Amino acid sequence: MSVLDHIGRTPLVKLERASPNPGVAIWAKLELANPSGSLKDRIALYMIEQAEQRGELRPGVTIIEATSGNTGIALGMVAAVKGYKLKLFMLESKTIERRKLLRHWGADLELTTKDDPDSHIWGAQALAEREPERVYYINQNENEDNVWAHYHGTGREIAEELDGRVDAFVTGFGTGGSLVGVGRYFRDQGIDAEIVAVEPATSKEGIDGLKSSAEKYQPKIYDRSFITATETVTGPEAIAATRAIAKKEGILAGISSGAQLLAAQRVASRMERGNLVVLFCDRGERYFSTDVFA
Repeated sequence: MSVLDHIGRTPLVKLERASPNPGVAIWAKLELANPSGSLKDRIALYMIEQAEQRGELRPGVTIIEATSGNTGIALGMVAAVKGYKLKLFMLESKTIERRKLLRHWGADLELTTKDDPDSHIWGAQALAEREPERVYYINQNENEDNVWAHYHGTGREIAEELDGRVDAFVTGFGTGGSLVGVGRYFRDQGIDAEIVAVEPATSKEGIDGLKSSAEKYQPKIYDRSFITATETVTGPEAIAATRAIAKKEGILAGISSGAQLLAAQRVASRMERGNLVVLFCDRGERYFSTDVFA
């Protein structure tokens, strides 16, 4: 059994002090407990293995991807185990912890301008077009396997752990994979849960892991028909909520988890009763150099 066999089946814990409504239980799915530290482990492994099965990814081919950090880190772990070379494109504004982790896995990291929030995507696309025989572009923003990884994994696990009694599901809009995958699984299982997307308050807000629907490039896998509501959060609000997760719940989570918990609390306050599930997507250690730990 390898480290890859321990991806998924993450803990679902009831938050003891987070809910503003005594009739609503807020449950956190601790995706930060995946081996490389984020929910992106699920999609990294699934997308690579599906590409292998289809014959699109072969030994000797270099995997490339555009990442804000977590997908690249997860790909670094999977590529190391499977023996693939990996080249990643990431905005120069991302934390130094992420850069070090990516290079620690052995990835070739190219930083792109922070003046364009999608410059890392354009970089990966250009390389894929120039060298289609040498590289395989994972393309998490347009790869339907991103959605299916959460359908078969995250959505199924949540439904099983709560015996289908899920009244709301809250997570961030990044690629849209977890929102659409979990939403699709719930729909297919007859689970009538509100699916809430969390976004930065503005396209320039800069909450790591979250994307604004106002940005020029929008992930093609993001099917908004599964989304019943959207909550927006500011950077300072996300930071305060992230600190509260540690101080009140004892969980060291990343900044997107804070944003998502704040949104979940808003949703809980307008519910009558029931179970609300929120994803805590990554570990807090990769944000030591940010204002979260100032």
